[in-house]
Amino acid sequence: MTEETTNSSIKKKKNKMMYIFIGVFAIAVIALGVVYYQKNIGSKGKQQIIEKAFNYIGKNLAPNTKIELGAIDKDTKSFYRFIVKTESGEVPTYVSTDGKTITFRETDITVDPNAASSETTPTTTKNEVDGGFIVTENQICSENGKPIVYFFGSESCPHCQWEKPIIEEVVKGYGDKISFHENIDSEKDKDVFSKFNSEGGIPTIIIGCKYYRIGSGEGAGSDSEKESLKKVIDMVLTK
Repeated sequence: MTEETTNSSIKKKKNKMMYIFIGVFAIAVIALGVVYYQKNIGSKGKQQIIEKAFNYIGKNLAPNTKIELGAIDKDTKSFYRFIVKTESGEVPTYVSTDGKTITFRETDITVDPNAASSETTPTTTKNEVDGGFIVTENQICSENGKPIVYFFGSESCPHCQWEKPIIEEVVKGYGDKISFHENIDSEKDKDVFSKFNSEGGIPTIIIGCKYYRIGSGEGAGSDSEKESLKKVIDMVLTK
């Protein structure tokens, strides 16, 4: 076998492995991976660092996969967190504040992974009500005596943009009976968001801290979604 034939064979094997990796990325198996940058990007702002990381993923990790930049929703001590959206779902992604490292999973090594914590995830009864809202065993949360309705989304999220005017219209119909917290690309209420949605998916709706849903109601249609939201809000008002 000639050297040229050997090199060609090696190249084909490398290309095959790359295509396999791209497919794996699309279904979010990369959630355990870490990628290191070798270039020094110098002093740049948060937005620039995130955009550089996103472009790196599109060029090197998923060149044949359609991706878009989702919400930039929180920072950790050493990483900026953002969402990479693919046709298969949303992948929480972290880039170090120096712009040199990408990882796809946040793990706090100071916490025992086997220890249960009621502060990180709500206790659910595993049943749903209208609109696919999950029922929790939490007490209804309120503000000035009014149940709180939380909406978390992003301007770059098409599903959030579909849901936003619908929930705004429904909430408006209740006047001052409820307190509405709308968080679009906002860090406000991030502690509430993380309790109900550790993976960072959007849109997320939390009604009275008793019911929550990750995702929009597009599949049911706008009229059905409005009715579902009203029914769930009515339930927290009558409890």
